[in-house]
Amino acid sequence: MMRIIVQSLMRLLALLPLRVHYVLGDFVSWLAEKVFRYREADVLINLARSFPDKKYKELQALKHQFYKHFGEIVAETVWFGGCRSGERLHRQHLAEIVDPDEINRLYEIAPSVMIMMSHAGNWELIGGIQSYDYTGKPTHVDESIYYVIYLRPSTKMWDKILHANRIASLRDRKNYRGYLESREVVRYVLEHRDEKIMYNFITDQHPYFKTKDPMKVRFMNQDCTTMKAAADLAIKTGMSVCFLSMQQERRGLYKLNYITICDDASTMTSQQIMDRYYELLQKDIEAQPWNYLWTHRRWK
Repeated sequence: MMRIIVQSLMRLLALLPLRVHYVLGDFVSWLAEKVFRYREADVLINLARSFPDKKYKELQALKHQFYKHFGEIVAETVWFGGCRSGERLHRQHLAEIVDPDEINRLYEIAPSVMIMMSHAGNWELIGGIQSYDYTGKPTHVDESIYYVIYLRPSTKMWDKILHANRIASLRDRKNYRGYLESREVVRYVLEHRDEKIMYNFITDQHPYFKTKDPMKVRFMNQDCTTMKAAADLAIKTGMSVCFLSMQQERRGLYKLNYITICDDASTMTSQQIMDRYYELLQKDIEAQPWNYLWTHRRWK
């Protein structure tokens, strides 16, 4: 019953224009920062360790910018659930693929493509990827072959709510098979290695699951362990690999840029792939520090 109530409320809100959602998002950011102080200590610690040269006032300003962006993420995510056909999403021009030629090239030369991205920009919008090309060129980026890997939430209610929201703009929501839970992805990739697929894999520091051989990386001035399943799978199946940058040009517009890491992962080691991935991610974060999910506890 609670799920139905929450979903119904979200769908009603989703009918409102995005500009109205941003007003509501500003209220959410104020509540998170000033009233509930949502994970404020984690945010400040992460920022201070990542930017050791910044003074306290600068860190406080970055914290404020982050919470403002956090409200934008909430606003955009709820609004996204109202894009039931993809046409509304395309008209809004909320996100734009910068260079579809590069992702097309990677798709054409390899058995499949491993796309690695982080919790930067608004990852909840990736389900609308087929609506973000404004070049008019033919593209391989399509829901029929674009798969998104996710981590199942701790509650079944939010798992179902987020699932429905994330695939809202697809043409064929009923038969879409590209929403893969992270625990299932290894078997799925190996069983479907003869199919040409783009796998969008959110990759963070500190693995979700325990591993016997954790990989170490240097990221944002800190030593940490990292997820490496995407790199391992790409190497095993000879995929091309790229980093998906999601920079914010302004409120209401993200630029998506597919940056090649390698044409053939089997020619690299997992360490080389992950080091390059974090090099590209750090460059994005340093350019837009607020455009990253600082509330997480991933430097452990």
